[in-house]
Amino acid sequence: MARMNSRAMRAWATLEIAAELYRRQMFNLGSAVTLSVWSSKEEETSHPPLRLGVGGEVMGGMLAPIEVGKRHIDVAYVNPSAIVTMAYRGKGFYKRKLPLRALGSFPSWDKIAFAVSKDLKIKSLWDIVENKIPLKVSTRCSKFPNCTYYAITKILSLYGITFKKMQQWGGRVQEVDHPSGLTRRNSIIQRKVDAIFDEGITRWLDLALANGYEVLHLENDIRRKMETLGFKRSIIPKKKYPRLKEDVRTLDFSGWPIITHRWLSDEMAYAICESIYARRNAFPVDDTRLNMREFCRDTEEAPLGIPLHPGARKYFKEKGYL
Repeated sequence: MARMNSRAMRAWATLEIAAELYRRQMFNLGSAVTLSVWSSKEEETSHPPLRLGVGGEVMGGMLAPIEVGKRHIDVAYVNPSAIVTMAYRGKGFYKRKLPLRALGSFPSWDKIAFAVSKDLKIKSLWDIVENKIPLKVSTRCSKFPNCTYYAITKILSLYGITFKKMQQWGGRVQEVDHPSGLTRRNSIIQRKVDAIFDEGITRWLDLALANGYEVLHLENDIRRKMETLGFKRSIIPKKKYPRLKEDVRTLDFSGWPIITHRWLSDEMAYAICESIYARRNAFPVDDTRLNMREFCRDTEEAPLGIPLHPGARKYFKEKGYL
């Protein structure tokens, strides 16, 4: 099976949940299951369906927790779990605590990496600002509030760096939609960029390490500041990436938590978890099969980030997963 991008994976997973929910609860849900918007104002009034968000600029980025918290949408996916934690705490991007609950978390092992050309002999991100290095850097697209761009720019800001400053120093910023797209891969192989600041490292880091790049550590005080927002300290392990000199200190970017608001009925939350179990073999996850015991727990590959919804907790306890 060809590798799908993140939005396609979310869409597939959402459709699987919607299909199973409709089969089980068609009379309760009315005539349709709406994925992200109302089909009409009349439908909203007479038969309010479960609103499942797929992805895109609103339902796949920084705005998704806000849309769920305001009950504009009932269920959405967010990556990484750290963003959900931030929204739940009312930190960083989020100006107030949002009433969010988790239904579970799909596994997606990932870390943030700041890779630079070995030729530059940079030892820390501090060197970039102190020496005003005109980096040609590849990073994620900034055209809407996406989680990757937010995390990268927030970390850089703690070092006193912005992409605008880099450009003022003579650098260049290459923005890409996907971490392993052809533009990114060609830039790494042909050494057209000095640095890659991104997550999704399973798709590009091996290639970068094989082509003369190394990964910088994040200093502990920077990691502590990011922890207050909701990000977890982590490492990129040499065991997984043998070309690294050592384990690299960084931040976690794992997990695709499926979230809802605290007003979702226990019955509906329970039904969603039933549906996920029924379709567990159809979900495109890192492993060959969704592990329901890990889905409802806080694991390295699938952090929850926030409390489980009571209806979800009831389901997982009844089935012996908790």
